[in-house]
Amino acid sequence: MQTKYFKNMFQNISQGVMYSTGVADSETKNSWVACYICAGENEESLEFKAEKAFAGCKDEVRLVAAGDGSEATIHQLMEFVKKNRVEQVILPGNHEKVAKELQSAGVKRVVEMKPGSSLYDEKDFWQFKIHCYGTDEGCFLVMFAGDKGIDWKTMDCLMSVRIFDKAKCGNPQIDMENLVCCARCGLYNDFDVCKGHNQNTGKGYTAGAMLLGNISLKKYSEAIKRDFSEVRDQIRYISITGNMKQADGELSTWIGESRTELNHYYILPSGCADTGDFITKILSESGRNRVYLTGEKCGVCGSGFFISRKLD
Repeated sequence: MQTKYFKNMFQNISQGVMYSTGVADSETKNSWVACYICAGENEESLEFKAEKAFAGCKDEVRLVAAGDGSEATIHQLMEFVKKNRVEQVILPGNHEKVAKELQSAGVKRVVEMKPGSSLYDEKDFWQFKIHCYGTDEGCFLVMFAGDKGIDWKTMDCLMSVRIFDKAKCGNPQIDMENLVCCARCGLYNDFDVCKGHNQNTGKGYTAGAMLLGNISLKKYSEAIKRDFSEVRDQIRYISITGNMKQADGELSTWIGESRTELNHYYILPSGCADTGDFITKILSESGRNRVYLTGEKCGVCGSGFFISRKLD
């Protein structure tokens, strides 16, 4: 039976986030990983505190996007590249020296995005939409990662969201020879099973992730809403590492209004400052909103699969 597997993983790197998506297809036998890395806005040290969390991916990482061009983010990006085979890196702004270092480390292709530019990429049933915001002095990448071309009339979907222990799990790679990872987590941990994505609305499934990094939500929320309007119905996870005090909640309202019948998961690093008021604001907006704080020992995993409704 044709089955398409996916895994969204959020791990803590100091005050920032390491997002990984693992994708596998039983029909094509393709299996690959893509990532988004962003250090916290107020990093005090370049020490790579979450080194153990970066489990090596046995297959090539086809895409890595850097949330911003800060010294801390670039440092963590370089550490990741040294440990994994990376096909392509997306950088915000002009980083000629960094680009050369990445290529020397084995990266096949480096893309430097200018403020106001966008990039689209897709492979198998997964897509990436990336927009660059800011100025030449400092810019940010916002990325959406989610399914593409899945027809909810012919494919069914099951997805679960849970906390994972980094000591036992940290690899986003989906092993086609051993697919018991998600089942084991579901049996031994409390988790949310996400059902009824479509509810006959025709909006399709909602399994995508929105990676906002350190961008100012107050300043760029209108631009983000405009640029990502086509995938709003697909956003299930929202990852933020920036200053929560400057977040006015407008973007979260915009996301929640599209699928009011579904849970939305906000992923924040535990080291991020001023999260209290922001968490209260998110939770008070909707009983469907969930907030997870990632830490040095735990992360958040949202994994599942699309399966054909017809028997082979």
